[in-house]
Amino acid sequence: QFHFRAQQSTEHKMISNVVLALAGCLVATCVRIEASPVEQDRELHPISVRQTSPMNCTADSNCSPSNITGYPVPNGVKCINNACVCSGSCFSLSTVASRCTYSTCGWYNPNTTVCTAFAPKSQLTAFLLSFFVMPTGAANFYIGQNGLGGAQLALFLLTIVISYVSCCIKICTKRGSNEGGAGLFVCLSCCTGLLTLLISLVTLAWWIADLVIFARNQRTMGNGCPLTSDL
Repeated sequence: QFHFRAQQSTEHKMISNVVLALAGCLVATCVRIEASPVEQDRELHPISVRQTSPMNCTADSNCSPSNITGYPVPNGVKCINNACVCSGSCFSLSTVASRCTYSTCGWYNPNTTVCTAFAPKSQLTAFLLSFFVMPTGAANFYIGQNGLGGAQLALFLLTIVISYVSCCIKICTKRGSNEGGAGLFVCLSCCTGLLTLLISLVTLAWWIADLVIFARNQRTMGNGCPLTSDL
């Protein structure tokens, strides 16, 4: 009977050990599943404009994205005056963690510390397009700001239509003056002339503003990513 009880106690211990082992494996599996997206993202991370956090930091490593620990601190991640500074196409500031995180504007390879911008658009190209063909909205279409580009193109087409109507009215005015009924045509000609002048002034102001904005690289692409600084 004593031998039977000892054997039963040993079996209970073995069962307990198996249950604990299974529980440990289950916990490890859950942790692994939870961490797997981070591991999958380690090779190439999609990664914007320079941003500074309110968090106090003491070293650059305090600002590095949490899922690249063990790798060198990226070049776009700095701790300046006890605040995290995130710059370049690969990093943006996380308002939740108050540290740098990966943006959608590029890919960062932690093994080579190389940041590759995603579909980069040239600041110089945008500036030249704005300088030479701004009324067509080509510069804004080029960087993906289709709303601004469409508005500029619509304004340009409206100017052409009004100018054409104004020319037609002037022709009618000349013909009407010979018949003694040019008053209405003169009035319409003045109205279209003033409207053309107003649109031209708006276009000129918009052109100057765009040149300044592109020269200072203050306009982002349609996806919110910065232009490549090459001006």
